[in-house]
Amino acid sequence: MPSTEFTPERRRMLTMLGAGAAAAGFGAIASATPANAATATATATATATATDDVTATTASYGPTGSAEDELAIHRLLETYLFAVDTKDKTVFRTLFTDDATLTVMAHPDGTAGIVKSGIEAVVANLDGAAAWGYSTHVTANAYVRVTGRTTATGDSHATAQLVYPATATAPETVVVRGIRYRDEYVKSAGVWKIRKRVFSPLWQYNGTAVQIAYPN
Repeated sequence: MPSTEFTPERRRMLTMLGAGAAAAGFGAIASATPANAATATATATATATATDDVTATTASYGPTGSAEDELAIHRLLETYLFAVDTKDKTVFRTLFTDDATLTVMAHPDGTAGIVKSGIEAVVANLDGAAAWGYSTHVTANAYVRVTGRTTATGDSHATAQLVYPATATAPETVVVRGIRYRDEYVKSAGVWKIRKRVFSPLWQYNGTAVQIAYPN
């Protein structure tokens, strides 16, 4: 059986070889570290640049992104419905730009309809609310997108309950209607207004109104 004993010279040689291999291994690790560091640095730089780009883009749409603008536009939508229900022309007028257009009774896809151009024609359209006695308009949902510092678009749905007074041939009637509004908004002197609105009735049903029994 061959002997496993090594002469002192052989042991010394093996030890030197082991140390050299270890040194080579540590050298490889050390030489790899700068490359990894460079890769990490490049990645961090690219990430920072991308973040800066996003920040710059976001900053271009207003002082706090678009949250405050979106809130103001949602308030504009609610005020519009309030003005319609109260038939308040003074408030209604403040919601539109002087060159506004309002398209009424458009098809569900937003085409056709009757176009009212200019603030006077838009406000005069509210005279049509005289046809019903009472009404309640409620926003169902709204998708608002701020597209620039002073521009935005909106697509919203609402439900209208309109109470038409009795006539000689028909009782007091409640009309319930689903509505879609497609809008363009502009911001002037810090205030958002409607520049273009397309009003599309989507569905409707009618019913007979029931009188409320007031206690006094």
